[in-house]
Amino acid sequence: MSIFTENKIYPDEEISLKEHFFEFYDSVYVAFLPFFLIKNETKSKSFKAFQQITVEQAKTEIKELEPLKLENVKIFASNKDYPKEKEIYEKGVLIKWKEIISNTELSDNIELNRALKTSIGAYQKKLERQDLLKILNDYTDLEKIWHPSEGGFDLFTKKEIYQTFKNFNKDSIIIVDEFFENTVELDLAKLSEYEFIDKIDYKDYYIYSSDREILFTIEWDSFFYLIAVNENKIEYIENHFEGFIADEKTTHLWD
Repeated sequence: MSIFTENKIYPDEEISLKEHFFEFYDSVYVAFLPFFLIKNETKSKSFKAFQQITVEQAKTEIKELEPLKLENVKIFASNKDYPKEKEIYEKGVLIKWKEIISNTELSDNIELNRALKTSIGAYQKKLERQDLLKILNDYTDLEKIWHPSEGGFDLFTKKEIYQTFKNFNKDSIIIVDEFFENTVELDLAKLSEYEFIDKIDYKDYYIYSSDREILFTIEWDSFFYLIAVNENKIEYIENHFEGFIADEKTTHLWD
């Protein structure tokens, strides 16, 4: 049995990433979902994919919530101004985490990740870092920089995934959704970059070459994803994705 046959491709939170993937890969890279700018000026007041709203706002928008007594809950609604993939493809400019950190008082990737997780209500209240989130929001609102959307491969990442497979002559690609209900095989020899991007849905969590030499996987609540390869490919990954190489102790809870 293996992570593929057991449908256990993404590791449990507290297990070493390298230990989880050791049967197939000797190197694991933790890669960050990027921020981005849109070249044309936007009038949006929020630069996140989802934003917290009040119970009253939620009940106004969703009639089924009106009779419910909602206490101690956080409600998030999608931002209707968040750019569509086509617009990002045509007008988007990638912004790396290191640029955000260098222009704010956030000290490192750990603090930036904690700010992002706080922004989506991923933490219990006692673990939230509203101070870090304020630093992040103040800067991105001022500069009109859009936040990444958690738990899905963004457009810029899908572009790099396509280019990685092409660089290593991997044309036969497998895409599997979150619950292992749908599996699709693609032939990159017949697809342009944008056609490949368009084939990957938001909940497609596992993308790998059919020979299993290159694997990309993400988890539903994360602003990062994992790339599993062997050592002879890790230099290319380092040069084309922002993040860090996992060591023996690195887990999903690296922050």
